[in-house]
Amino acid sequence: MAAAAVFCKMAESQQNEISSVGVAIRSIRVLSSGWAEQHKEHRYGSWKPRLLWALTSRSWVKLPINYFLIDHRDGPILFDTGIDPAIVTNPGYISQWIGRFLLQRIFRWHITEEDRLDHCLKRLSIDPKNIKTAVISHLHFDHVGGISHIPQADILVSEQEWVQLSEPRPEREWILREHIKIPGAKWRPIRFQPSFDPLFADFEGTFDVAGDGSMLLLPTPGHTPGSLSMLIRQDGWKPILLVGDVTYEAQLLERNQFPGTGDVVALRKTYNKIRRLCKSLPGLVVVPSHDFGANDSIANAIRMTGRV
Repeated sequence: MAAAAVFCKMAESQQNEISSVGVAIRSIRVLSSGWAEQHKEHRYGSWKPRLLWALTSRSWVKLPINYFLIDHRDGPILFDTGIDPAIVTNPGYISQWIGRFLLQRIFRWHITEEDRLDHCLKRLSIDPKNIKTAVISHLHFDHVGGISHIPQADILVSEQEWVQLSEPRPEREWILREHIKIPGAKWRPIRFQPSFDPLFADFEGTFDVAGDGSMLLLPTPGHTPGSLSMLIRQDGWKPILLVGDVTYEAQLLERNQFPGTGDVVALRKTYNKIRRLCKSLPGLVVVPSHDFGANDSIANAIRMTGRV
Protein backbone atom coordinates (compact mmCIF):
# COMPACT_ATOMS: atom_id res chain seq x y z
CA MET A 1 0.00 0.00 0.00
CA ALA A 2 1.29 3.48 -0.86
CA ALA A 3 2.76 5.54 1.94
CA ALA A 4 0.06 8.19 1.61
CA ALA A 5 -2.73 5.64 1.97
CA VAL A 6 -1.27 4.33 5.19
CA PHE A 7 -0.71 7.79 6.63
CA CYS A 8 -4.16 9.07 5.64
CA LYS A 9 -5.80 6.11 7.38
CA MET A 10 -3.66 6.65 10.46
CA ALA A 11 -4.69 10.27 10.66
CA GLU A 12 -8.33 9.43 10.13
CA SER A 13 -8.37 6.72 12.79
CA GLN A 14 -6.76 9.00 15.38
CA GLN A 15 -8.90 12.08 14.79
CA ASN A 16 -11.51 13.10 17.35
CA GLU A 17 -14.96 13.60 15.86
CA ILE A 18 -17.06 16.10 17.80
CA SER A 19 -20.55 17.50 17.68
CA SER A 20 -21.07 20.11 14.98
CA VAL A 21 -23.40 22.22 17.14
CA GLY A 22 -21.68 25.54 17.80
CA VAL A 23 -18.35 24.14 16.60
CA ALA A 24 -16.45 25.81 13.77
CA ILE A 25 -13.97 22.99 13.11
CA ARG A 26 -14.96 19.34 13.36
CA SER A 27 -11.59 17.72 12.72
CA ILE A 28 -8.06 18.17 11.41
CA ARG A 29 -6.36 15.45 9.40
CA VAL A 30 -2.71 15.12 8.58
CA LEU A 31 -2.34 14.00 4.97
CA SER A 32 0.80 12.78 3.24
CA SER A 33 2.39 13.09 -0.19
CA GLY A 34 4.78 10.28 0.62
CA TRP A 35 8.26 11.02 1.87
CA ALA A 36 11.75 11.88 0.79
CA GLU A 37 15.29 11.95 2.09
CA GLN A 38 17.18 15.17 2.66
CA HIS A 39 20.69 15.90 3.82
CA LYS A 40 21.25 16.10 7.54
CA GLU A 41 22.70 19.59 7.02
CA HIS A 42 19.50 20.63 5.27
CA ARG A 43 17.30 19.62 8.19
CA TYR A 44 19.49 20.49 11.15
CA GLY A 45 21.68 23.28 9.83
CA SER A 46 25.38 23.58 9.03
CA TRP A 47 28.23 26.08 9.07
CA LYS A 48 28.88 25.11 5.44
CA PRO A 49 27.45 27.19 2.55
CA ARG A 50 24.27 25.64 1.16
CA LEU A 51 25.72 24.73 -2.24
CA LEU A 52 28.71 23.05 -0.61
CA TRP A 53 26.72 20.69 1.59
CA ALA A 54 24.22 20.07 -1.21
CA LEU A 55 27.01 18.82 -3.48
CA THR A 56 29.26 17.07 -0.96
CA SER A 57 27.09 15.74 1.89
CA ARG A 58 26.70 11.97 2.18
CA SER A 59 24.34 12.01 5.17
CA TRP A 60 20.61 11.52 4.58
CA VAL A 61 17.60 11.72 6.91
CA LYS A 62 13.92 11.04 6.25
CA LEU A 63 11.58 13.90 5.30
CA PRO A 64 7.79 13.38 5.53
CA ILE A 65 5.81 15.52 3.08
CA ASN A 66 2.69 16.47 5.03
CA TYR A 67 -0.21 18.83 4.52
CA PHE A 68 -3.45 19.32 6.44
CA LEU A 69 -7.19 18.98 5.88
CA ILE A 70 -9.41 21.08 8.13
CA ASP A 71 -13.10 20.13 8.28
CA HIS A 72 -14.66 23.55 8.82
CA ARG A 73 -18.42 24.06 9.04
CA ASP A 74 -18.30 26.17 5.85
CA GLY A 75 -16.49 23.44 3.93
CA PRO A 76 -13.16 21.57 3.86
CA ILE A 77 -10.02 23.70 3.83
CA LEU A 78 -6.46 22.64 3.01
CA PHE A 79 -3.27 24.00 4.53
CA ASP A 80 -0.85 23.34 1.65
CA THR A 81 -1.46 20.75 -1.08
CA GLY A 82 1.55 18.44 -1.03
CA ILE A 83 3.84 17.52 -3.90
CA ASP A 84 3.06 16.45 -7.45
CA PRO A 85 4.38 12.90 -8.15
CA ALA A 86 5.21 14.15 -11.65
CA ILE A 87 8.39 15.54 -10.14
CA VAL A 88 9.56 11.89 -10.14
CA THR A 89 7.86 10.56 -13.28
CA ASN A 90 8.29 13.55 -15.62
CA PRO A 91 11.97 14.30 -16.43
CA GLY A 92 10.96 17.77 -17.65
CA TYR A 93 8.97 18.77 -14.59
CA ILE A 94 11.72 21.27 -13.75
CA SER A 95 12.46 23.13 -16.96
CA GLN A 96 15.95 24.40 -16.10
CA TRP A 97 18.79 21.89 -16.35
CA ILE A 98 20.54 23.32 -13.30
CA GLY A 99 17.40 22.72 -11.25
CA ARG A 100 17.19 19.11 -12.41
CA PHE A 101 20.89 18.65 -11.63
CA LEU A 102 20.62 20.05 -8.10
CA LEU A 103 17.30 18.46 -7.19
CA GLN A 104 18.63 14.90 -7.38
CA ARG A 105 21.51 15.93 -5.11
CA ILE A 106 19.26 17.59 -2.52
CA PHE A 107 16.44 15.03 -2.28
CA ARG A 108 15.79 11.33 -2.75
CA TRP A 109 12.10 10.75 -3.47
CA HIS A 110 9.79 8.00 -2.23
CA ILE A 111 6.57 9.04 -3.96
CA THR A 112 4.01 7.27 -6.16
CA GLU A 113 1.00 8.37 -8.20
CA GLU A 114 -1.22 7.24 -5.31
CA ASP A 115 0.34 10.02 -3.21
CA ARG A 116 -1.30 12.70 -5.37
CA LEU A 117 -3.73 15.09 -3.65
CA ASP A 118 -6.89 13.93 -5.44
CA HIS A 119 -6.17 10.25 -4.76
CA CYS A 120 -5.52 10.91 -1.09
CA LEU A 121 -8.75 12.87 -0.69
CA LYS A 122 -10.79 10.20 -2.45
CA ARG A 123 -9.43 7.53 -0.12
CA LEU A 124 -11.00 9.59 2.64
CA SER A 125 -14.30 9.75 0.68
CA ILE A 126 -13.78 13.46 0.01
CA ASP A 127 -14.46 14.85 -3.45
CA PRO A 128 -11.66 17.27 -4.42
CA LYS A 129 -14.38 19.47 -5.95
CA ASN A 130 -15.68 20.16 -2.45
CA ILE A 131 -12.50 21.86 -1.28
CA LYS A 132 -13.46 25.47 -0.67
CA THR A 133 -10.13 27.05 0.19
CA ALA A 134 -6.44 26.12 0.18
CA VAL A 135 -4.00 28.14 2.26
CA ILE A 136 -0.42 27.95 0.97
CA SER A 137 2.27 28.40 3.61
CA HIS A 138 4.83 29.26 0.91
CA LEU A 139 5.35 28.63 -2.79
CA HIS A 140 7.94 25.84 -2.79
CA PHE A 141 7.03 22.97 -5.11
CA ASP A 142 6.35 20.46 -2.32
CA HIS A 143 3.54 22.67 -0.96
CA VAL A 144 1.72 23.66 -4.18
CA GLY A 145 1.78 20.31 -6.02
CA GLY A 146 -1.96 19.63 -5.77
CA ILE A 147 -3.47 22.94 -6.88
CA SER A 148 -4.38 21.66 -10.34
CA HIS A 149 -6.82 19.19 -8.73
CA ILE A 150 -8.82 21.88 -6.90
CA PRO A 151 -9.50 24.53 -9.62
CA GLN A 152 -12.67 25.67 -7.84
CA ALA A 153 -10.86 26.57 -4.61
CA ASP A 154 -9.63 29.98 -3.57
CA ILE A 155 -5.87 29.63 -3.06
CA LEU A 156 -4.58 32.01 -0.40
CA VAL A 157 -0.95 33.10 -0.28
CA SER A 158 0.69 36.12 1.33
CA GLU A 159 1.27 39.13 -0.90
CA GLN A 160 4.95 39.14 0.01
CA GLU A 161 5.31 35.53 -1.11
CA TRP A 162 3.45 36.18 -4.36
CA VAL A 163 5.73 39.10 -5.24
CA GLN A 164 8.60 36.64 -5.72
CA LEU A 165 6.99 35.41 -8.93
CA SER A 166 7.69 38.81 -10.50
CA GLU A 167 11.36 38.73 -9.55
CA PRO A 168 14.08 37.40 -11.88
CA ARG A 169 14.51 33.63 -11.72
CA PRO A 170 12.41 32.61 -8.69
CA GLU A 171 13.25 29.04 -9.73
CA ARG A 172 16.64 29.54 -8.08
CA GLU A 173 14.72 29.46 -4.79
CA TRP A 174 12.64 26.44 -5.89
CA ILE A 175 9.57 28.51 -6.74
CA LEU A 176 8.52 27.01 -10.08
CA ARG A 177 6.32 29.49 -11.93
CA GLU A 178 5.13 27.00 -14.52
CA HIS A 179 3.54 24.91 -11.75
CA ILE A 180 2.07 27.88 -9.87
CA LYS A 181 0.59 30.17 -12.50
CA ILE A 182 -1.42 27.40 -14.11
CA PRO A 183 -4.65 27.90 -16.09
CA GLY A 184 -7.72 27.97 -13.89
CA ALA A 185 -5.93 28.36 -10.56
CA LYS A 186 -7.77 30.92 -8.42
CA TRP A 187 -4.86 32.51 -6.58
CA ARG A 188 -5.73 35.16 -4.00
CA PRO A 189 -2.75 37.03 -2.54
CA ILE A 190 -3.79 38.24 0.91
CA ARG A 191 -2.71 41.25 2.92
CA PHE A 192 -2.39 40.94 6.68
CA GLN A 193 -4.64 43.33 8.60
CA PRO A 194 -3.63 45.20 11.79
CA SER A 195 -4.78 43.43 14.94
CA PHE A 196 -5.66 45.15 18.21
CA ASP A 197 -5.40 41.88 20.10
CA PRO A 198 -2.26 42.10 22.30
CA LEU A 199 -1.77 38.39 21.65
CA PHE A 200 -0.57 39.28 18.14
CA ALA A 201 1.38 42.44 18.95
CA ASP A 202 4.59 40.80 17.69
CA PHE A 203 3.15 40.04 14.26
CA GLU A 204 2.64 42.40 11.34
CA GLY A 205 -1.09 41.75 11.28
CA THR A 206 -3.36 38.75 10.91
CA PHE A 207 -5.80 37.37 8.34
CA ASP A 208 -9.02 35.61 9.36
CA VAL A 209 -9.64 32.81 6.85
CA ALA A 210 -13.32 32.13 7.66
CA GLY A 211 -14.23 35.32 9.51
CA ASP A 212 -14.94 33.48 12.76
CA GLY A 213 -11.54 33.54 14.45
CA SER A 214 -11.03 29.79 14.17
CA MET A 215 -8.21 30.01 11.59
CA LEU A 216 -5.93 33.04 11.74
CA LEU A 217 -2.99 33.45 9.38
CA LEU A 218 0.19 35.03 10.73
CA PRO A 219 3.26 36.26 8.81
CA THR A 220 6.23 34.06 9.77
CA PRO A 221 9.04 34.88 7.31
CA GLY A 222 12.42 33.23 7.25
CA HIS A 223 12.15 30.02 5.26
CA THR A 224 10.91 32.27 2.46
CA PRO A 225 10.19 36.03 2.65
CA GLY A 226 6.42 35.55 2.62
CA SER A 227 5.98 32.35 4.63
CA LEU A 228 2.84 32.26 6.77
CA SER A 229 1.47 30.08 9.57
CA MET A 230 -2.07 29.20 10.62
CA LEU A 231 -3.31 29.47 14.21
CA ILE A 232 -6.26 27.16 14.83
CA ARG A 233 -8.44 27.72 17.89
CA GLN A 234 -11.42 25.59 18.81
CA ASP A 235 -13.21 25.27 22.17
CA GLY A 236 -12.03 22.17 23.98
CA TRP A 237 -8.82 21.84 21.95
CA LYS A 238 -5.35 23.05 22.62
CA PRO A 239 -4.46 25.88 20.20
CA ILE A 240 -2.55 24.63 17.17
CA LEU A 241 -0.02 26.53 15.07
CA LEU A 242 0.70 25.06 11.63
CA VAL A 243 4.07 26.59 10.75
CA GLY A 244 4.87 25.11 7.34
CA ASP A 245 8.67 25.03 6.95
CA VAL A 246 9.60 27.67 9.53
CA THR A 247 11.25 24.69 11.20
CA TYR A 248 11.36 21.02 10.27
CA GLU A 249 10.74 19.77 13.82
CA ALA A 250 9.03 21.44 16.77
CA GLN A 251 11.96 20.51 19.02
CA LEU A 252 14.37 22.42 16.79
CA LEU A 253 12.42 25.61 17.46
CA GLU A 254 12.58 24.92 21.19
CA ARG A 255 16.36 24.46 20.89
CA ASN A 256 16.73 27.57 18.72
CA GLN A 257 18.30 25.39 16.02
CA PHE A 258 17.95 26.65 12.45
CA PRO A 259 17.77 24.59 9.24
CA GLY A 260 20.34 24.78 6.48
CA THR A 261 18.14 26.95 4.24
CA GLY A 262 16.37 30.27 4.59
CA ASP A 263 17.23 33.65 6.07
CA VAL A 264 18.65 32.99 9.54
CA VAL A 265 18.15 36.58 10.69
CA ALA A 266 14.46 36.50 9.75
CA LEU A 267 14.07 32.98 11.15
CA ARG A 268 15.54 34.04 14.49
CA LYS A 269 12.96 36.83 14.75
CA THR A 270 10.14 34.46 13.80
CA TYR A 271 11.34 31.82 16.28
CA ASN A 272 11.25 34.44 19.03
CA LYS A 273 7.75 35.55 18.06
CA ILE A 274 6.46 31.98 18.10
CA ARG A 275 8.06 31.27 21.47
CA ARG A 276 6.44 34.38 22.95
CA LEU A 277 3.13 33.28 21.45
CA CYS A 278 3.59 29.93 23.17
CA LYS A 279 3.93 31.73 26.51
CA SER A 280 0.80 33.78 25.85
CA LEU A 281 -1.19 30.75 24.68
CA PRO A 282 -0.56 27.98 27.24
CA GLY A 283 -0.58 24.57 25.62
CA LEU A 284 0.03 25.89 22.11
CA VAL A 285 1.00 22.97 19.86
CA VAL A 286 3.48 23.90 17.10
CA VAL A 287 3.20 21.59 14.08
CA PRO A 288 5.77 21.82 11.25
CA SER A 289 4.83 20.31 7.91
CA HIS A 290 7.86 18.00 7.71
CA ASP A 291 7.75 16.69 11.28
CA PHE A 292 7.17 12.94 11.67
CA GLY A 293 5.39 13.78 14.93
CA ALA A 294 2.75 15.94 13.21
CA ASN A 295 0.01 13.31 13.40
CA ASP A 296 0.53 12.62 17.10
CA SER A 297 0.74 16.34 17.88
CA ILE A 298 -2.58 17.04 16.15
CA ALA A 299 -4.27 14.02 17.74
CA ASN A 300 -3.14 15.08 21.22
CA ALA A 301 -4.19 18.69 20.68
CA ILE A 302 -7.75 17.85 19.63
CA ARG A 303 -8.36 15.02 22.09
CA MET A 304 -11.64 15.97 23.75
CA THR A 305 -12.52 15.67 27.41
CA GLY A 306 -15.98 16.02 28.86
CA ARG A 307 -17.77 15.92 25.49
CA VAL A 308 -19.86 13.28 23.85
